Formats: sequence, C-alpha cells, structure tokens
Amino acid sequence: MDDTQKSTILVDGAGPVGLTMACELARHGVPCRIFDKEPEASPQSRALAIFPRTLEVFSTLGILEQVLAEGQRLEAVCMYNDTRLLARMGFESIDSPYRFALSLPQSHTERILAARLEALGVKIERRMELAGMDHDDAGVRAMYRTADGGEQRVGGGWMIGCDGAHSGVRHLIGMDFLGEQYEEEFLLADVKVDSELPSNAAHLFISRDGLFAYFPFAGGRGRLIADQRPGTAHAGPEPTMEEIEQIAKARCFHPMQISDAVWKAWFRISHRMVQQYSIGRVFLAGDAAHIHSPAGGQGMNTGIQDAFNLGWKLALVAHGTAAPRLLESYEAERMPVARSVVNLTDRMTRAATAQNPVAQHLRDWLVPLLTGIPFVKEAMAGRMAEVSIDYRSSALSVNHGLGPLHAGDRAPEAVLYDRPARVERSVFELLRKPGFLLLGFDGTEPANVNEASLRGLPGAVYRIVRPGQETPPGTLEDRDCRARTVYGAGEKGLIVLIRPDGYVAYRGETAGTLDESIIRLKGEG
Repeated sequence: MDDTQKSTILVDGAGPVGLTMACELARHGVPCRIFDKEPEASPQSRALAIFPRTLEVFSTLGILEQVLAEGQRLEAVCMYNDTRLLARMGFESIDSPYRFALSLPQSHTERILAARLEALGVKIERRMELAGMDHDDAGVRAMYRTADGGEQRVGGGWMIGCDGAHSGVRHLIGMDFLGEQYEEEFLLADVKVDSELPSNAAHLFISRDGLFAYFPFAGGRGRLIADQRPGTAHAGPEPTMEEIEQIAKARCFHPMQISDAVWKAWFRISHRMVQQYSIGRVFLAGDAAHIHSPAGGQGMNTGIQDAFNLGWKLALVAHGTAAPRLLESYEAERMPVARSVVNLTDRMTRAATAQNPVAQHLRDWLVPLLTGIPFVKEAMAGRMAEVSIDYRSSALSVNHGLGPLHAGDRAPEAVLYDRPARVERSVFELLRKPGFLLLGFDGTEPANVNEASLRGLPGAVYRIVRPGQETPPGTLEDRDCRARTVYGAGEKGLIVLIRPDGYVAYRGETAGTLDESIIRLKGEG
C-alpha cells in the first residue's frame, strides 16, 4: 500500500452506525471510504427511536435541525395492562436540551446522514460486497466483489465493521457471536393509525395475551409490534391486515383503526455479543458487535454511540497525535455499555412477554410501584435516554477532588456569554468544532490555562469568569452561574477537559495534574 492507502480508514456498512463513523472521521480530517453491498439505501423504516443522547450527537454532527423537522417527538413511554395505564415514563427530568425521544424511520435517518457525509466530501461506494480480508501491523487489505461481478482490491490503515448482525467483517476475522434466539416470534407492521392515543408518546400494552406496542410516526403513521407465542400458526409468510387488526383489538383497549400497511413482517430476535471489539487493525461497531431485543429502542442508539466513541480516537492515531494504545479504550469503554443494554433489554423482553399468570400479576403490581418512586423513575429515564452512561472506570478518566461532576461523566450543557462578540456560546455548540475543549473556571486566582496546556492535542481553550468580570478574547462569562454549578467549580476554581465525544477526560482544581490526563489521551500512559 502507498502512504495514501495507509492513512485511509475503511468502513464496511452504510447504515446509521457506518454513516456516523464515516462522518466523524471526515469531520476530523481523516480520509475514509465507506462501502455497502446494497445498490441503494433500504426504504424500510427498521429502527426508529432516537434518544436524547443521540440527538446531542446529531447536534455535533450538524444534522439536528433536519432530524427534528422530519421526526415525531415522543415525550414519554406509556405502559398499560389489559385495562389501565400502569406507568408513564417521561423525559422531563433528564439533564439534556432534548427532553424527548424522536420517532423517525431509519431510512430517513440514513438519508440525512448520507447527505451530511457527502457534504463532507465522502460518497458511499455501493454494490461492493466484502469477499476477503487480511490485516497485519502495516494495515488492512480487503477484496470486494463489484456490481459487474469483478473484484477490486482495497487497502487501508484500519477496517471498521459496521455491517450489521450478519457482519461479513466479523465472519472474516473469525469472531464468535455468542448468545441465543428468543422462542417467541414477533409481528412488525408500519401502518396508518387512527387512534385517540396521543401521538407524542410511545405506547406499550402488556396484556394477558401478550405484548403490543405502538410507536407514532409523523403524519399519522406508526409502527406496531407484537409477540406471538411459539407454535402460533400464520395465514402466510407475512402478517395479513386481518391478523394485525385482531391482535390490536385483543391487546389494546383503546380503539384503533389500522390501514395502508407499507411494511409487514414476522421476525425473530436474538441477544448476542462478541467477546472483544477488535483484532489488530479491525474493529466492530453496532449490530456487528452486539444485538439484542428491540425493547427500549436502544439498538441503533448504542451503535451510534460506539461510532462516536471510536471516531475521534482513530483520528488522533491516524494523524499521529496519539499512539495506537489509545484505541484499546474503545472496547474498555463500550463493551460494558453493550453488555448492560443486552442484559437490560433481555429482562424487559422476558417481563413483557411473560405468560405465567403469577408473573403477570407481579409485573402489573411492581411497575407502578417502582415508577412511582421519583429517584427510580429519574434513573430509568436517564438510562433510556442514554445521558446517564459514564466512563468513570476508564483509564482515560482522571479525576481530582469532589463535586457533582466526575471525570468520565458526560459533559453537561451550559450557556456562556462571549461579551466581545456579543453572542451566547453553549458548551455543546463549542463541541461542534472537532477537537478537545478545555475550560478553566476562575477561582481565587485566574484559571491558568492556554493553548499550550493541551500539549499538542487539537482543540480550544476558554477561561470562564464570573458575572461582571472583564472578558478579554478567549474568555467566556458565566452570567447565570449555571456552568459553575453543574461543573462543580468551587472557590479555588476548576479545570475541565472535555473529549471530542462530549465526555469529561479530566477534572481538577488546578492544571498541575492535567498532564497526567493528556499522557493517557495520547496513548502514552
């Protein structure tokens, strides 16, 4: 391979995960190529729930406004039994600018991401099916089958497998995908829905007959999901409208008129995981690394977070700013998250599809009891929204001192004021520029931070002052003191280093121990 190939990163799979990965690489100035075996993007809606943390990622990528314009806001998840509402899980308590989930067909999400990627100078290379691959310390060499039946050799520095549950990349590196399939079969239908159920919430019915879920889309359409007990006979290879209507009538006590199905299917689900996220220069992300029940709508969101975690790290290594050892943190940080999601969605699925009358009665008693406890309800909402996920145990997280914020936590939003420019600048806005963000909160002495404090890491540095203080260039005013509060800045001041993916790498009262964090971020410690 020549030097250009060695610096190029290959991404296999142009779904939401692969597109996010390619966008992040391109944003950070890393050459990449993205391949997909399909001739065009799938029109099927497939994954549909976009949670607040993913909306924050989309804000960073620069696609949030379009996503919000096309999606249906879901302010809560409502859970019912045969006769009544058991619980309403809202997002109003979470610490995010986006206190709602968004219902948007995956086909729309992919189209928006693909347009953003093309604006960044990268086009999807379609009808390219991975047929072979080898890799060593020098890079990756892949063989692709082309649309005309020929073969094309492609070289790159790394390969990222974002190619789904039946990943060819995972197969070629011989990675086991351990887990099992659920016994139940599931119905899926995207239909037009006329119902009194509010369209600003997702609705989950757990009746004696089984599970029935309704997720509204914009424009009066929605996704219906229901389980079928093992051995249930079907009228044909896909659900009929009569079967769908019968299930809805039996399990949903709210009248519902269903018509105009654009996608109907019977499907089975599994929960599986790899035992490691990479071998040499080959990495896996999203469904290629972990699949689980769609309960809770966490699948696509978890995969997008995988890509957002790995993208900036690959960029630092590809640019020579960090040593390859930094990439070890990808598995260390993301595998526990995926394992937690797999276990959580498995418990949710088994509880929702329980057939034992005693188990059903216990479930119907426990759900309103637990969700009636404020801190339990808030914890559940934060977990579903994915804003409470942290990397506190990561080797990249260096924390000194106590406070509401800890290294490894997701950086909270706060609005600061740039007095010379006479504009407000939020933390999330500052993170849209690729690189690190170093914030120095003044204490008894001015925060001693400057560009040199980053020791060669790409990024921006800002000194944060109290209301009314002088604000020379490079200084932002915390006019309502919210930033000081949520970041936990005391009288001595505070230094916070935020990673490109929006997580805190370093928190301390002085810059004296910041070097420890930067050494780790460069893969040198």
